[in-house]
Amino acid sequence: MIVHAIDGNIVLPFVVGSKVKINALFSFIGILLGEHLWGISGMFLCIPAIAIIKIIFERVDGLKPWGKLLGEEEKPHKKKKSYKISKNITLKEMD
Repeated sequence: MIVHAIDGNIVLPFVVGSKVKINALFSFIGILLGEHLWGISGMFLCIPAIAIIKIIFERVDGLKPWGKLLGEEEKPHKKKKSYKISKNITLKEMD
């Protein structure tokens, strides 16, 4: 029972929020509010609702700061190195 409560209320918001690019704190608060307002169905519906609200906030000019607050920071993509194998089987780095 305790393990299920920890999993449902702490671990799940962090995992699901990271996949949807929602701040973990807001996903945790959303799940708690969803449970309080609508029970189990509210817990399932709060993450998609927060994601929809985040997308709307990011598209409306006056609400962009709120969209950034709801979302996680995008990590810069690292440039992947590519290698070419020549006939004498040596690796050379390509740009």
